[in-house]
Amino acid sequence: MRNKRIMRIVFDAMFLAIIAVMTFVPYVGYIQIGLISFTLIHLPVLIGAALFGWRRGLMYGIFFGLGSLIKATTYPGTIDFLFVNPLISVLPRVVFGLVAGLAFSLARKLPKIYLKGGFIAVLSFLLTALHTFLVLTMLVIVYRPELEVFLNSSVTWVGLALGGLITTGALIEAAIAAIITPTVVLLIINKYRNSDYLLLSKKEIKDE
Repeated sequence: MRNKRIMRIVFDAMFLAIIAVMTFVPYVGYIQIGLISFTLIHLPVLIGAALFGWRRGLMYGIFFGLGSLIKATTYPGTIDFLFVNPLISVLPRVVFGLVAGLAFSLARKLPKIYLKGGFIAVLSFLLTALHTFLVLTMLVIVYRPELEVFLNSSVTWVGLALGGLITTGALIEAAIAAIITPTVVLLIINKYRNSDYLLLSKKEIKDE
């Protein structure tokens, strides 16, 4: 029990530190390539949810959201002013972390499928798309009047270009998640296969 508690503290400290570094160190968690911008901070949330279940997914999602809110209010970037509202910066990340944890917790009931990198990749891709959808939905709900004025005053190609940039960034995020998440998750599962803190028990791993 003591070793399990220590392991829990170590993993939590590591994941929270990674999220903090990716949030506040420039060009680590928020990437800008030309006009295309995307985030990688959802990756430790996904990995934590896949390894430890919905409680850690929720915890890391909350930390992700709070970090985004703090960054928007203290170290604003190009579009950070949009995230000063916690309905945009925090709520979607909380829901994302919770849903990711629940999805992986349900998936682990089929360990022979769960331990396949392809399955984790597909689930990570879909969950990342969900994260983007949640953020964009809250942006539209909160800033709908401003968006309507902008779109009505702009020529058609501006709206199409903006949609194209957002879609490209979302696809990059999802593709990176589909590659990195299964790689890291399977490495940790194989390394700590004797730990009872991971989402998969020793028996489930041995059965595989």
